[in-house]
Amino acid sequence: MTQAVVENQHIRLRETVPEDLDWVMATEGHPDNRDYVYNWSQERHLACIASEDEKHFMVTLVEDDRPVGYVILSGLTSEHQVISFDRITVAEKGRGYGRQTVRLIKQLCFESYKCHRLWLDVFDFNPQARRLYESEGFVFEGTLRECKKKGDDFLSMHVLSMLDREYREWTPVDDFATER
Repeated sequence: MTQAVVENQHIRLRETVPEDLDWVMATEGHPDNRDYVYNWSQERHLACIASEDEKHFMVTLVEDDRPVGYVILSGLTSEHQVISFDRITVAEKGRGYGRQTVRLIKQLCFESYKCHRLWLDVFDFNPQARRLYESEGFVFEGTLRECKKKGDDFLSMHVLSMLDREYREWTPVDDFATER
């Protein structure tokens, strides 16, 4: 087991290692996930793992280190202290792992990486994800209309962000135990 970067009583984030990539690629290609994230090649995931500017994390259960998701961040070397929350993919939906992962990412980015702004984009056809981010304190900034091409379609993205002062002022509304 790789050492945890950050954890709570239920889940941990640990750095992804090459041996995790079969699970990662199967999870991002799963029908529940593939329309909401871009499917990378193994080479692109390996480049992310090796990058100084990007971080690739596995989301695992504390009790047995079983993977339940993964996360990708970028902009870690930004002189502007801005980190992009590029991807969260959860394999086991409806168990609160996504919410807990978002909370750990905020903790990591604002407390450990000392970022000023954490931002993300989400497809406009994914209102459930947008509701989660907004319920976790992210602020809707606007829509990038038809900014991504997937196949023959142009897709729009909503942009949300959180500033360090908003993170310090934010208080969670509920507990993991109440989400199950």
